[in-house]
Amino acid sequence: MNKIYLLVLAMAALSAAVFFILKRHKAKRRKALVKIAEGLAVDFEEYGPELQLLENTGLPLFIEGGRGFGKNLLRFPHEDGFEAYFFDYICLTGDAKKQINRQGTVALFGFKKTQFPVFYLAADDAAHKPDLSGFEPVDTSSFARFPAGLELYGSDVVALHAVFNRETATLFTKESGWSAQGAGRYLLLYKGCGLVSPHDYPGFIEEAKTLAFRLEPT
Repeated sequence: MNKIYLLVLAMAALSAAVFFILKRHKAKRRKALVKIAEGLAVDFEEYGPELQLLENTGLPLFIEGGRGFGKNLLRFPHEDGFEAYFFDYICLTGDAKKQINRQGTVALFGFKKTQFPVFYLAADDAAHKPDLSGFEPVDTSSFARFPAGLELYGSDVVALHAVFNRETATLFTKESGWSAQGAGRYLLLYKGCGLVSPHDYPGFIEEAKTLAFRLEPT
């Protein structure tokens, strides 16, 4: 009986220690991102963007992900024809039998006039694959210089040619590892499937903005 009691106490102590470490790590990350936001003179919010905004984008990640929410938001004002949101997004993916807790840093762009075809571009290391009606693998052999290791999903191939042209292909080859999702006036970009470290965050912002600007259909 005493052994069981001691085991329970040990497990409780371990859980408390893990909780404390995670809480401290999250607070340290938030503090570092606040400093980055201050340096860029942009707004920082502990949570956001608003769930209604995310759901209304029509983007696969925000539609498929269960119990999704954003935090550590850096909100950029309108510039170069779009507004930008950089934040950590947490959600559940997978079916009811096997759900995975996913969290990663993403860049969401809302354009004033641009209309993207619904698409999903997956880097070869992307863990999240689309599972929506209308999303079919696209034969990229007719796309000029399409980067190796990327998979493209969508239904409007003609419109996708306007997005993924020679210039875009060259950029994705240079800035490798990026995945992208588009729908209407919204574009989502993320690199890998995890959180971007504060050290790498400024570079992440610049790369994402460059890709967003170049991905506008011509």
